[in-house]
Amino acid sequence: MVTGNGFEDGENFSQIAISLFRDTQTGEWFAERVEFNLPGSRTRTSFNVPQPLKQAFTPGFVAELMPFLPTSHERGLLADGEVNIAISHLSLVGVRVATQAVFNGIQKVWVRFQRAFGAVQAMLQPQHRTERAAETALHYVAASALLDLVLPCLDMLRLDGAATDSKEGAERVAARLATLQGKKHDLEFYTGLLTRYLAQPHEEPQASKRGIADDAPSALQGFRLPRPLIVR
Repeated sequence: MVTGNGFEDGENFSQIAISLFRDTQTGEWFAERVEFNLPGSRTRTSFNVPQPLKQAFTPGFVAELMPFLPTSHERGLLADGEVNIAISHLSLVGVRVATQAVFNGIQKVWVRFQRAFGAVQAMLQPQHRTERAAETALHYVAASALLDLVLPCLDMLRLDGAATDSKEGAERVAARLATLQGKKHDLEFYTGLLTRYLAQPHEEPQASKRGIADDAPSALQGFRLPRPLIVR
């Protein structure tokens, strides 16, 4: 039975709904959002800017999805409970496709998979998955901490002994120290965050056959703290 939230009732499996539209002038399909209805919760990935399918989803999922998208510009409904789609780490059973008629050059389509087994976000490109977003944010924190700490220190190290005795050199050192002092609390926070992250067990990265541009190495890959740090 279809409930008010647009998903079929189900307690032991996940369900997925995708909101798409087609630009009828170019014929290109775009993804607006993906909703993951899990047994105990619901999450939604909404793209800030509608994404072409190949930029939103993995190639394997796009290849499986395209045959279910309408070829006409008319309103329509497709339901097939026997469909079984299998991609890496995810299996989808049953599909329902609701299509609106074209309006102002746009045709909206809603695709719902009745049952999903496995890693539901495996259909998304890696940069759109929640775990990648958290990892990217942590890399930004690490880079910010290093820049806030290292750049003022390098600037002071560029001064030779004679320069530090001059008024200009002393003022420069004092300014950099003041900069570091002003970021003390930020640096303490960054240190605590990174220490907790690095203290967690991590799987050894597997060799990838893809190029660097496809799967850039982690900024923290292989890094370990030289000694335990006390985090207050």
